[in-house]
Amino acid sequence: MGPDVLVIEDDDFTRMMLVTSLSTIGLGKIYSSATAAGALQLAHKHMPSVALIDLHLGEGPTGLDVARQLRAHNSHIELVILTSYEDPRLLGENVEFIPAGVRYLMKKDISDVSVLAHALVASPRSNLSGSGAHPGVVGKTLSSNQLAILKLVAEGHSNLEIAKRQGVTEKAIEGTITRLSAKLSLEPQPSINQRVHIARVYFRALGLDIGNDHSIS
Repeated sequence: MGPDVLVIEDDDFTRMMLVTSLSTIGLGKIYSSATAAGALQLAHKHMPSVALIDLHLGEGPTGLDVARQLRAHNSHIELVILTSYEDPRLLGENVEFIPAGVRYLMKKDISDVSVLAHALVASPRSNLSGSGAHPGVVGKTLSSNQLAILKLVAEGHSNLEIAKRQGVTEKAIEGTITRLSAKLSLEPQPSINQRVHIARVYFRALGLDIGNDHSIS
């Protein structure tokens, strides 16, 4: 018999599908909650071995907030974050405060239930292949400051506005955006504004399908 699992997912249909799928692969008891508060109550009552947590739980605490609280209550619980986001910093998370041994599983990488099963029963506190605090190209490439500027560019803010928000000069922001583009290997194209390239990288990091663009890594 496998470990008891706590599933925390705010979308009712996704939560139901996860619970149904996990119930077919020989795990222990499967508990589920749509909210952080409900999840913590279940964790206190049943002491599951593993928690599968959606990173974005809507308004209120994030999945990593829940992960921290679960680990504070039970230092042995294994934590698997399930998300469409390439990087937890896209939710404003400081990666320095992510609990040790969190495994980060991209939804797009789940081809079948066996991938979930592997994530839940992998060696304790080990990272899955290709996962970690910064699993995608954005996380591996950009600093937290560059990621913040990436987000502001994608939201349509001018260099002057970004400079005011960051407390630096407009020239400094121009330099940061140039270095950011170079890090992401965004080749200039006459037909597409460079800021559009940057915005596409950001939205893809959020797991949004914005069509094919082979010029973007």
